[in-house]
Amino acid sequence: MGRPLSGDSSAATGERKGLELWSSLPKASQETTVAIASAFEDDDSPHKINICTPGYRDETGKLFVPPTVRYAEKQFHSESMVSREALPIEGHAPFLDAGVKFAYGGDSHPYRHKRVAAVQAVSLTGALRLAGTFLSRFPTLPPTKTVFIPSPTTDEDVTALQDAGLEIRSFRFLDLKTGGVDWESLREDLQDAPMKSIVLLHVSGSAPSGAELTTNQWRLLASLLQEREMIPLVIMAFQGLSSGDTNRDAQALRFMVHEGLPVVLVQNFDATMGLYADSPSIVSIVTRNSEDKDRVESQLRVIGRGMWTHPSPWGAHIAHQILTDGKLHPSWLKEIRLMSNRLRSARNKLYVQLVDKLKTPGDWAHIKKANGMYCTALLPSAQTEALTAKHHIHLLPDGCFNLGSLNSSKINAFSRAIDSVVREGIREAEEAQAQRLAMELALAAAKEQAAREETQREEEREAAEMRAAREEDTLLMERSIANAIERQKREEEEERKREEQRKREDEQQRKQREREEIARQAEAILATI
Repeated sequence: MGRPLSGDSSAATGERKGLELWSSLPKASQETTVAIASAFEDDDSPHKINICTPGYRDETGKLFVPPTVRYAEKQFHSESMVSREALPIEGHAPFLDAGVKFAYGGDSHPYRHKRVAAVQAVSLTGALRLAGTFLSRFPTLPPTKTVFIPSPTTDEDVTALQDAGLEIRSFRFLDLKTGGVDWESLREDLQDAPMKSIVLLHVSGSAPSGAELTTNQWRLLASLLQEREMIPLVIMAFQGLSSGDTNRDAQALRFMVHEGLPVVLVQNFDATMGLYADSPSIVSIVTRNSEDKDRVESQLRVIGRGMWTHPSPWGAHIAHQILTDGKLHPSWLKEIRLMSNRLRSARNKLYVQLVDKLKTPGDWAHIKKANGMYCTALLPSAQTEALTAKHHIHLLPDGCFNLGSLNSSKINAFSRAIDSVVREGIREAEEAQAQRLAMELALAAAKEQAAREETQREEEREAAEMRAAREEDTLLMERSIANAIERQKREEEEERKREEQRKREDEQQRKQREREEIARQAEAILATI
């Protein structure tokens, strides 16, 4: 008889040895937008604003769904037009055909000659992961695959490409002085990148900066990519929202395809159709011929099988209906134009608030020049942090924000907060400058005082040395005089002794002469006797 399934008390309390397996597991750091959303929820201020929430939103802050899409959804619901059968691995074929035509153009050579391999993916990030995995495997050379991503880039893009097995490196994209594209740095970084590298590019508005290449810069970039044999990995998530014209927004993509670049496109309809829940996306790759198309699609299907097997049908059917219906499609294009105009209006209102009404110091032209859903405040990190800490404005750490999340009241609050932190930053800078100047003056005065004291000490040292020299000279002179006197005394004593010696000798000579004279006189007397 087998052992009963009920465990002992140690198992009930979770103390089995096997459960310790997860105790040493490190906790992952929160993705940036998730962390911002958490901070926003924890913010108790009634005036808090989150302007980095994803998606295009209406005046009430709800995700906007174009009327044509709502109509199509109601039609599908009422007529039960969507089958409950699962889609094949590659997705809904009519949606793929319509999406490819929408992206590359119905009159483009790759579309007309069926040279575009395409599969459906789940969400923009999922599509990027699928594309990244494909590029990590093919082509087989070089063995180490490197993808160059623009700086800044969203966390989810980085994660998707890293998990796909690609080595991540960045190239300079946003000019932190002008808010536009740092073209010279971009070109320099890609020129120095290894041959055959993958380059992540955004068409129709870059996320999260909103900076956009000019038409001429796109042409120059295409030439550089050809020269370096690079693979453009293109994200097009906002087609039509930059200029209001879906064909115009796709020009950069179509030009690269026309120039023969091996474009890998990640395409999404969340923002333009409000299909955030299903997030129908497409990964497409332009090939040389239909045979190559079949090869590429077979590999994309293999990768998709390991990720989701069956992509969601609902969003794909809705998107296909919007892209192909003779009445809905023109209406939707008009709605896209209105959505684009609203984004442009939000930029203009923010610009007018800062420049004309608040007269906020600084150059804010980059706000009007930005394209698509995103823009950057282009503030120093301290001021960006102050927006959240002091004014409860929650945005990305690099100062980027989603224009689609702004309404009139948020624009007013955001502009006033920017004006406040900028002016406070100027005051702090002026105070810091005054403090630096005061410190410099104090340092100069201290140096001058130290120099005076050093001069005084030097003079005192010189005076002391002179006194010591004089004292030494005096001592030497006194010693010399004493020696001279002593020498003179010795000489006088010696002279005295010599004089006494002479006197003694003279006396002896005198006495000798006297004796001789007496002897002579005696002899004379004797001679007379």
